[in-house]
Amino acid sequence: MQTKSHEIVQALRDEYRDEKLQTTRDIAACGPAVLVLLVRSSQALLGHVTSQSMMSSDAVQTKQSPTTSHFEINLTLKTLFTLAQESINSIPFNLVPRHWLRLYTDTSLLLSLSDLIFDDDTNVGKRRKVWLDFVRRLDMAIIVAGALGEKRAEWIQDTIKEIQRTKLGHRISNSSDEERPTKRARVKISTPAIDASSSTTLMYAPNPIPVLGTPPSLTRYLTHHIDHPFILRGHLTESWSASKKWQSAKYLLDQAGEGRVVPVEIGRAYDDEEWGQKIIPFKEFLRRAGFDVQDDDDVVHAGDEGKLTKQRERLRDEESVEDEGGADEDDSGHSTEAHGSKTPPLYLAQYGLFDQFPELARDISYPDYVWSEPPIPVDVPSYSPPQTEDGVIVNVWIGSGGSEIVSPAHTDPYYNCYAQVLGQKRVWLAPPSCGPYMHAYGSGQTNPGAEDDQNRSEINLDQNYTDNDENTSGLAEKYMTNTSKVPILRPLPREHSDFQSLIQGEFPDYHEHVWPVSLEAVLQPGDLMVMPPGWWHAMRGEGDGPGWSVSMWY
Repeated sequence: MQTKSHEIVQALRDEYRDEKLQTTRDIAACGPAVLVLLVRSSQALLGHVTSQSMMSSDAVQTKQSPTTSHFEINLTLKTLFTLAQESINSIPFNLVPRHWLRLYTDTSLLLSLSDLIFDDDTNVGKRRKVWLDFVRRLDMAIIVAGALGEKRAEWIQDTIKEIQRTKLGHRISNSSDEERPTKRARVKISTPAIDASSSTTLMYAPNPIPVLGTPPSLTRYLTHHIDHPFILRGHLTESWSASKKWQSAKYLLDQAGEGRVVPVEIGRAYDDEEWGQKIIPFKEFLRRAGFDVQDDDDVVHAGDEGKLTKQRERLRDEESVEDEGGADEDDSGHSTEAHGSKTPPLYLAQYGLFDQFPELARDISYPDYVWSEPPIPVDVPSYSPPQTEDGVIVNVWIGSGGSEIVSPAHTDPYYNCYAQVLGQKRVWLAPPSCGPYMHAYGSGQTNPGAEDDQNRSEINLDQNYTDNDENTSGLAEKYMTNTSKVPILRPLPREHSDFQSLIQGEFPDYHEHVWPVSLEAVLQPGDLMVMPPGWWHAMRGEGDGPGWSVSMWY
C-alpha cells in the first residue's frame, strides 16, 4: 500500500501546489494558512515514504527520524480537520460553502494515509479498534461531505479496502472492481415470473395500481404509459442477482468489509415527533433490520448508538453524534427501555448506498425506461432530469417489515423506476392534481415537482427542536410542503373500522377529491413499479423479515 499511498499523497500535494486548480482555490478559501499547512503535511508524508524506500534499498538497519514526525503531521491534520468540522456544524448545512466540505474530505483522507504510511505493524491486536475508527472516519467523509473533489471517492474506497485488507484481515471478492451500471447494463425484457393477475386486499384506496402482463417497449412506454404508474410483476427476479445475493447478510458484509457505518433514521415515519437520525455500524443495522447477523464484539448495541442532532438534509460528522444510552437489550436482540417497550425501528431511506458500497451496484442493472428521455409532464411543468453525470439518481430503502415503518404521502420531482428487491411493500398513489386536497404541511397547497419541493431526505430540520412541540410543528409547516398530514397507511384509531370512515369524518375534501382516484398495491420481491413525477405516494413495509427497495430517478 505504500506505493498506492504515495501516489494518492503525491496527487494531493500536486493539486495543492497548482494555483490554477479549483482544489487550490477552494482550500485557500478556508484561510491563508490552511493551504500552506496541507502542502507541508503532504510533502512531509512524501518525504517519509522516500526515506523509507531509500533505507530499504540500502539495507540500512537503523531507522532515521524524518524531518517531520508522525505526531507533528497528525497534529496539523487533526487541527485542520477540527476546523472543517466546526465550520460545517456552525451554520445550516445548506449554507455550508464547498471549501469546508472539501477540507473535511481531504483531511479525513490524509489522516488515514498518514497512519498507514507510518504504521510499523506492531501491536496489531491492540490497534484493531483504532483501524476500525479510521474506516469510520473515511465513511463519514462520504456521508457528511460526499467525498467532494475529483477522484476523492475512489481514493477513499481504495484506502478503506487497504485498511481492511492489511490491518483488519478482510479480503473482498475479486469481482469487486467491476464498474457500476452504465447505459449498457440493462434489464432484459422478459415474461413476468409472477402471475400478473395476483392481487391483495385494498385497504387505503378503491383502485388497484395497473399491472401490465407484458413489459411495454420503449416506444409504447412513451406513447401509452408515460403519464400513469404501472407495475411489472416479477420483472427483476431473474435479471437482478441482487434478488438472491442481498438475502445474505454474510454476502453484504463481505462486500462492505469491516468497520463500515451508515446513517439511519429512527422511528416509524419521518414526520413523527420522535423521529431522529443515527450513525451506526452497517452490521448492527442489518441485524436490527431483520437480517440473520451473528453477534460479535464489533456490533454496537442500542445503548451505544450515536444520535445525530443536526441537519436532516445531510448527516453531520461525529461532533454531532450523541450517546443515547439508557437502553438494555433483551434475549431476542431487541433493545428495550425501562418500561419494557421496544425501541423505534431503524431504516435507511432514500440513501445513496452504492456511493458508499459500490461493490453492490454490480448486482443490479437499469431498466431501459431509465434511458427513455421522457417528456416534461403537463401537470409538472418544472420537471427536468437529475443533474448527474448519467442523468440518474439511485437510492435504496432498507428496513424491517411488519408494517412498522411508513413513508408518509409525499411527492418527488422525477420519473421513478422503483424496484422491490426483498420483502413486500404496500404502495398508495394519487395523481398530481390531488395536491390541493392532500392537507400538506404549510399552506396545504403544493406545486408537485417544483424546485423547492424536495423529498424528506432534504428537509432541513434541527433535531434539537423535538422537545418543543410548537417549534417542531413550525418547522414541519415550513419545510414539509410536499408531505401530507393525512394518515395514509397508518394504524387506524379504535373508533374507525376502516380508512374510508376516518377520512369521511376528518378529511371530507380528501374523501371527495382524492379517494375516488387513489390507487394501491403490494409490491412483491422482483416487482418493478414505474411512476411519473409529481404523483403523491406513501409506502409501508409489509410481511416478515427485511425489506429492500431501489429507486432509480430519471
